[in-house]
Amino acid sequence: MAKNRQYRRKMHEKVDSMPSSFDGNFKQIFIVALVVAVVLVAFYFITVYILSHDTSTSDIINAKPAEADIQYQEILAGNSFSIDKDHYYVLYYDMSSDEAKSTYTNMITTYEDMGTQVPIYTVDMSSAFNKKYVSDTSNDSVDDLSDLKISGPTLIEFEDGDVVHYIEGQEAIQEKLNEG
Repeated sequence: MAKNRQYRRKMHEKVDSMPSSFDGNFKQIFIVALVVAVVLVAFYFITVYILSHDTSTSDIINAKPAEADIQYQEILAGNSFSIDKDHYYVLYYDMSSDEAKSTYTNMITTYEDMGTQVPIYTVDMSSAFNKKYVSDTSNDSVDDLSDLKISGPTLIEFEDGDVVHYIEGQEAIQEKLNEG
């Protein structure tokens, strides 16, 4: 029985002397949580201070966006044969020249002021998207997009997706548009 008592006492001492991970870790967890909370509060106040003293961001936030200018007249050369109209014109020219742009814009405005019903679309041949259709020699017998080669100012009249007239040169284009 004495042995049994000694055994129990030994076991009791082992249980009492076992380290408790909860006591030490609780203090560490509390300190880490407190540090994290202090850092977050500090970032909050720094952010509020910066935003209240920075005027450049408020100018950006309060700026009115410019009104979008959507135009349907300028298209890509690749869309020339796929417009959903029965009858239309497509004018191909290099819009990088201000003089040429002004000349052809005036032609189009005059044409549209005549009250004609055939819409006219323009293609900027200086655009990188249209470069594959620019050539030294034009193809006036174009039947589809793969045959399209433009060498200068060109007006093509389409009817039901097919080329009806192929006109090159500023004077010839002017004459065609003046006919209405």
